[in-house]
Order: sequence, then structure tokens, then C-alpha cells
Amino acid sequence: MSQAFARGVETLILAALCDLYERLLADPDSGVARPGYCESSAVAALEISTDGHLVRAVPLGSQKGKSIAGLKMKVPDRPKRAAGDDPSFLCDNIEYILGARPGTHEADWRATRRHDLSRTLHERVLADSDDVGARAVLAFLREWKPEDFVGNPRLADALEALDTGRSMVFRLEGDDRFVHERPNVMDVWEAYAASASERTVYGQCLVTGKMGPIARLHKSISGVRDAQSTGASVVSFNFRAAESYGKEQGDNSPVGEAAAFAYGTALNWLTASERHHILAGDSTIVFWAERAGPEENLLLDLFGLAVGAYGKDEQGDREGQPAVSNDEGGAGQVHSVLERIIRGRPIDEEELVFDAGVRFYMLGLAPNAARVSIRFWRVDTFGGFVENVRKHFEDMAIVHSENERPVSVGRLLLEMAPAVSRKRDSIPKVLVGSLMRSILEGRAYPQSAYATIIGRMRVDANNPDQPRLERKVTYPRAAYVKAHLRRKARITGDRALEEALTEMLNTENRNPGYLLGRLFALLEKAQQDANPGINATIKDRYYASASATPGTVFPVLIRLAQHHMAKSQYGKSMDKRVQEVMEAIDAFPAHLNLDQQGLFALGYYQQKSALYTKADSSTGKVES
Repeated sequence: MSQAFARGVETLILAALCDLYERLLADPDSGVARPGYCESSAVAALEISTDGHLVRAVPLGSQKGKSIAGLKMKVPDRPKRAAGDDPSFLCDNIEYILGARPGTHEADWRATRRHDLSRTLHERVLADSDDVGARAVLAFLREWKPEDFVGNPRLADALEALDTGRSMVFRLEGDDRFVHERPNVMDVWEAYAASASERTVYGQCLVTGKMGPIARLHKSISGVRDAQSTGASVVSFNFRAAESYGKEQGDNSPVGEAAAFAYGTALNWLTASERHHILAGDSTIVFWAERAGPEENLLLDLFGLAVGAYGKDEQGDREGQPAVSNDEGGAGQVHSVLERIIRGRPIDEEELVFDAGVRFYMLGLAPNAARVSIRFWRVDTFGGFVENVRKHFEDMAIVHSENERPVSVGRLLLEMAPAVSRKRDSIPKVLVGSLMRSILEGRAYPQSAYATIIGRMRVDANNPDQPRLERKVTYPRAAYVKAHLRRKARITGDRALEEALTEMLNTENRNPGYLLGRLFALLEKAQQDANPGINATIKDRYYASASATPGTVFPVLIRLAQHHMAKSQYGKSMDKRVQEVMEAIDAFPAHLNLDQQGLFALGYYQQKSALYTKADSSTGKVES
């Protein structure tokens, strides 16, 4: 990808986020910050009297285990502290507000300097304000001495919170508002913020096309999995190799200060919203529509199922549940369409009362040191997204137990991780973006993901040291194998193979790999019938070789099966089933290629499901 093309795509992304910010700003219920403000959290409030004396420090937020979750609120916009000392207005940590170091409580030269800088900032902003809260804060900062921190009984209640080094705010004694929420203080701050730009570089904004001051540093993005806890940048230039024509930092990609604030605020809103972001592998995926409404509600629910999110216990329930739409009027319609999509069923036009032309955006973000890298970017209409996801669910449809949920991308990616860890850290990261693009664009699934699944089934099934659940040809793996082969057959024009890959066992499928998989499942069942309660079956020892080199394995397995069926109470019935499958097999091939190995796994899974369960033909679900 050329640098010019990449910059063009990035500009489109920022423009779409700016449009989202304008939409959110017009919605009083969105909670998005106005220009000059940001969403942050505070762990304590300093209550002061009208003459600036400290009354007490009050903890804010809640305790979550060993950590303290601060109280979220809208506060005056905070500087991006790349280096040096930058005080924040009315919301800062104990070094800037109280001049003491967290933990040690020492009033050293750095803490003292930062306290002096904070006092200077507040003098500059609040100098002309006659608000009683503003005058009280100035009086406090003028009178407070850093050495007063140690042993101060008025700070005792919030000392643990203050020692986290996180922010505190001010509140007048007896007032239910924080000082930064007082109307006169807000007016003074907004006027200061609008005129305080020290930038002398003016130019045309790449996003809006308007002339104005260019942002030197862009807003930090928080909420991206595995990125720096203090936030990371989408646009940044902090080393010489990234700079051109003598320009420094943000001047290399000129984005106006207003646009930089807008896209950063919108992106932080998306990563903070449970309904607008999901996690898959190392990626944080955000999505939104060009307007709020039933289309967005349906797709938020749909992507919550299709992509999924990890729970906190990655060894337990690995999938997140999609949030339920709060639009009661359209909830029934959303549920009806959602159910048809998940089953892979076509949607009748008369049922689709949504506007199929509404644009929908999806952005994949991944951590990259102090930056956020763009993993993928997709723009489509509501109708296009719905159809592509419907096709994905249709291709993934396979017989499964009643308590199994649809396979999400998050769960599927975990199936590609080694059984010894089965954690997201061991998922091949390159697969996340390629798998998502194949679903959203309706194109072929990545061959690398398919090869990884085949490899995991062979290794896990042939490793008796792993728990039994980790050795199975699992429902998610079998579903992906079917989807991969079915979509590949459709793209290559192999109509016969596409039609043969059905949800449940297809006794008319004469593909050699599929027949061998069915035969292997029958031989395993014969062994289990002859030896009830057996811990290790032929699958544990022979699956890998049987699925790759059947010519060397199946003659041995057939001889073993004769003894098993002779010993078993149901031997005659099983012998008949085995004969029916073997009659369709001309010979045991010496090798099976990767596609045939997938068909082997599919035949094994579906035959085993048919042996042990009764299926509901309308849903593909089975009951044990």
C-alpha cells in the first residue's frame, strides 16, 4: 500500500468519526463531551471552604478487588503529557494539586515545580472570574504548602485513592456540584480553551478542508485492548524517519484542532460503549451507523453474535452476549430478522422494513507500542452487511447440541490456539483481520485459518495428555471447515461439492475424504460398543494418520473392528453400517490433501452426531 493511499484511507476514517461526533453532540443522551472537555475519572474530591481552606478529602468511585475504579465524569480537556510538565485544569493528581509524590508523600523539587505550574495555570484561567468556587480554588492553591501533606488528618479518608497517582477534583463544602461543573467556571474555561491555542502553524485540514490551526498532538485513544493504559495515538510522528520537509509531529499530516478533538472524542466513545465495540484476538473492533435507528440496533446485536467478545475467564465462557436493543417499538422486528440471519435463512423484502441503504462502518484497531494501528476498515450499506453476515452464518450452519450458541469469530480464533494454552495471546494475530474481512466482504475465508484448524484437530486429537474436550473435532472447528470448503466450492464453481456440504449427515455425499471420515466414526463407535467406558479410542491414537495417510491406517482399523463387532451386542447392526459406507469407497488412498482432510473431519463429526443424537431437521440442533 502506498503512503499516499494509506493517508487517503486514514482521512476517510477520521472524516467518518468526525461525522459521528457531530451526530452524538446533537443527541443530549449520548453523554459525549463538548469541545473543551473530555471524559475522565477521579478517585477523590477535595472539599474546600469558600475562603479556600481544606475541609476534607472524599473518596470517589468504588473498590474493585485491589484496584480503585474512579468516578467517571466530564472534565476540562486535559493535555497530552508526551514529555515535560503540563498541568490540567481543576482535575489533576497529587503532584500538581498538592505538590506531593504518590506513596512517599515527599515534597521534592519535581512535585513542588508541578504544583507551582498548576497554580499558575489556574491563576491565568480564573483571574477574572467572580464565581465563589473559582475564588475558593485560587485561595486554596495560593495558601497550600506541599509540606502540609504529610500526616494531614483531613486527607486520611482518601489517602489510599490519592496514592494511586490518579486525578482529584474540587468541590465547595455543602455544594452537590464539582467546581468544574459550576456554570460560570465552565464559561471561563471554554473562553480560555478557545483562545489558548499556542499554535502558529495554520493550514488546510485534511479532514474538513477548513483553514485553521493544525493540531500538533492528537487526543489519546483509550480502551484498545493491550495498548498503553494511558492511551495511544492513531496519528503521531515522534521520530525523524516519519517526518518530511522539515515538519514536526502533527504538521506532517495536517488535521485541524477541531477535527482532531472530534475524531478522538468519537473514537473514545466507541471504545467505551459496550454495544459499539467487541474484542477478537488482539483487535478491538468498533462499529457504528451513519445514523441511530433500528438499522444500527440490528447490526449491533448481529455483530455481537458474529464476532463475539471474550469474558474475563478465558478458560470458561469465552463468548460475550450481545446487548439487547432498548428500542421497544422495533425489538420484535429486530429479533425476527436477527433469528433468520443466524439460521442463514433468506430475508423476505416485505419483512425487511429497515432502510437497506444506511451506511455502516467497521474499524479494527490493534495495539502497536504507543500507537494504535488500523487492522482493517470496512464501509458498506446496511443491506450489504446483513447479506454478507447471513451468508457467513449459512455457510457455518452445522448440526450441534441444543445448548451451543452460534460460533463467533472470537470463539473460532480461540479454537486455533494450541490446546496447552487456549488463550488469546497464542492466537496467530494475522488471522484476525483476514478472517473479519472475509466475513464482511463475502469473499473466500483465509487459507491460513483453515490450515491452522486442520493442524489443531490433528495435533489435539492425537495428544492423549490433553483433556478430552480439547481433543475433539469440536463444533466450532467442524463449522468452520464446512464454511471454508462450501465457500471455496461456490467461488470456484464446484456446484456439486457446495450442495453436498449440508448441515447434517449427508449419506449421498460420495467424496472420498467425507466417506473415510464417516467410516472412522463408525469404527470408533464399534470399539466403544465393545468396550463400554473406554477412556482412549482409536481417535486418540490414529486420527492424525487416518486423516492424512488413510492407506496405511484403515486396513489395520478394519481388522480391529472385526474383533470389536464380534464382541459387541450391537455388532451386526454396526457391521451393516460399515459395509454401506465401504461399498462407496473404491480404495484407501495413500494421501489426502488439505481439502480432503477437512472433508474427513466433517464426515467424522456429522456421522458421530448422527450416531449419538436425534436431530431437529428445522434447526440443525440436536438433542443428546
